[in-house]
Amino acid sequence: MAFFCEVDTIFPNRYFAFSLLFMVMVLVGMSNSMLFVILPVLARELNAGEMYVGLVFAGSAALYMFFSPFWGWRSDQIGRRPVLLVGLLGNGLSLLTMALVANWIGTGAATAGAALVLLALSRAIYGIIGSSIQPAAGAYIAERTSRAERTKLLSLLVAGAGLGMTLGPPLAAWLSYGFGVPKAMFSLVGLSAILFVLVAIGLPERRNPEQQIGPKRAMLAMAIDPRLRALLLIGTLGWMAHGVFLQTLLFFISDRLHLTIVQALPISGMIFAFGAMGVLAVQFVLIPLWRPNPRRLMASGGVLAAMGALLMSIATNSWLIGLAFVLASSGFGLLRPGMASAASLRVADDEQGMAAGLVGATAGAGFVLAPFTGLALYQFVGPVATYALLVVVLAWVFVLASAQPVDIETE
Repeated sequence: MAFFCEVDTIFPNRYFAFSLLFMVMVLVGMSNSMLFVILPVLARELNAGEMYVGLVFAGSAALYMFFSPFWGWRSDQIGRRPVLLVGLLGNGLSLLTMALVANWIGTGAATAGAALVLLALSRAIYGIIGSSIQPAAGAYIAERTSRAERTKLLSLLVAGAGLGMTLGPPLAAWLSYGFGVPKAMFSLVGLSAILFVLVAIGLPERRNPEQQIGPKRAMLAMAIDPRLRALLLIGTLGWMAHGVFLQTLLFFISDRLHLTIVQALPISGMIFAFGAMGVLAVQFVLIPLWRPNPRRLMASGGVLAAMGALLMSIATNSWLIGLAFVLASSGFGLLRPGMASAASLRVADDEQGMAAGLVGATAGAGFVLAPFTGLALYQFVGPVATYALLVVVLAWVFVLASAQPVDIETE
């Protein structure tokens, strides 16, 4: 069966559209996750606490949580490609403005308050505009695939974001260590521009979205719909835990190993790289071979991530920290595609854009919670309390996931 219902005349290979969306999701993952290395470095240069890094993310995450469902709904109205282009533009503008602020901080002329506000405003551009990428891409795939193949393709699409998310931090650590923070960010601005052009000229979309078939649900009504309610809670808790892991790793290495933040950069880069290998292994090898249903994906992900949090709470050297991070990363790599595919399988064709937007909004909700939970505990209590909290949260994710129905992928 063809992966898509249409074949572009310029790019006759029917896999081109999915490959292009996969690259876009890799870019999104890298654009977000590079900041988990870059912002701690800038925060230490400004003598700001760990919680302030989370607050920079929290503002954009709150906007993402609101605008992601809106853009999913909007893509049901005007099509997926226009919304994707808006998102790529927003992603590039956000990275560009943050790079300029980072360059200002590097001159030594920036004050902590002004710099943090500007970083938060720059990041807000992504929350408002860049949040359109994930729901539009997910809905594009969902409306052009059968139910039988949807889990596989949505899992691979999520894997693209996961690949970018896991490759971004090691690249940021090494590029920042060798060339400086601004140049690391400018490289992604250029990549955003290239993908904008490719999507504009190469992504096939010659028919209207499926929303023409019937009426749409209101976003709030779908958010509390029994079909998605538990999935959205699982996603929010999972993203909160993942956000805390990513935002504390560099601080944790620096504090636990008694290193400066710059000295900790190469070590964090290596650990982030091992985490990337874990995600690649589960999403590109384990899932295709195992072919689990969405419930098993989510439950297994919760268990692995909880094991990583437990090991992190007792880790005293770089090897144990690395192993803990790999376990957690692998767990999150299973959790996200399970949630995305379960949501898509539970809603009708005319609801795909909105459902994808709500799933994407769980990332925003999780990152809103991160600074007020795990990061606050890290700054005011200590890292053991942070990771103990994550063990409890991820155990709850496992329980919720295990209670989900089995979503059947049928023709």
